[in-house]
Amino acid sequence: LLTGETKTEIAIDFIREHEPEEGYFVGFSGGKDSIVVLDLVQKAEVKHQAYYSATGIDPPEVVKFINTNYPYVIHKRPNERGCKSFYGLIVLNGFPSIFARWCCNSLKKDPTKNIPLQNRIMGLRAEESSKRSKMGQISKLKKWTIYKPIFRWLEWEIWDYIEENNLPYPSMYDEGFSRIGCVICPFICGKNQSQIDRNRARWPKHYVAFEKAMRKLWDTRDGERMIKKGYASNFEEYLNNWYTGNMVRTNKTKNESDMW
Repeated sequence: LLTGETKTEIAIDFIREHEPEEGYFVGFSGGKDSIVVLDLVQKAEVKHQAYYSATGIDPPEVVKFINTNYPYVIHKRPNERGCKSFYGLIVLNGFPSIFARWCCNSLKKDPTKNIPLQNRIMGLRAEESSKRSKMGQISKLKKWTIYKPIFRWLEWEIWDYIEENNLPYPSMYDEGFSRIGCVICPFICGKNQSQIDRNRARWPKHYVAFEKAMRKLWDTRDGERMIKKGYASNFEEYLNNWYTGNMVRTNKTKNESDMW
């Protein structure tokens, strides 16, 4: 079994081995994995620039943490068809769901897609999901080559590295948050009502803006159609269906369920 120190050395060697002449794009979210990756890149002394996709629905505490501790990270914001907010995009694209997760592309991937640095370092780990584990330590995504220096690290090794190197991290982790991603997300719907309640209580302005966008979507596009098809009889039911993950009815076809 490799020790944490040995894994650190291997990760640094990996970064140096694949260093492109133009330098790396380093993805930075303010989360624990990206904190470790950026520190490893800096220790490797390779040419790079770190970017943060400012989704507008990340926890404000994380945004403040990045601004305070990583002022040199470049913020990139969404701008799809002239729309620069998650809430405006709901009206354009429909609400996000586990079947139609346009938000990840629009808020996280698209803002940095035109940056010419095609060799990209990300804090992705095999432990996080079986899908990620199958992609390997180096993978291709369209025109980009994705390098993952901490691909084989376990979560406890991430925290050991942070402690040993005295790296700052968002205090939310100490408050019991295991992940510090978007405060509004279809993946926390359904079984995670307590998480939604926690998020709504902590960041009420985000949820007020979200529900206003959902109301506008209902009024301008979805309402008549949803009532006609029996998916929701009013806006309150429509919104509750999103929060509870009640997106599939037995009388719907698979293609219809993709709407939700």
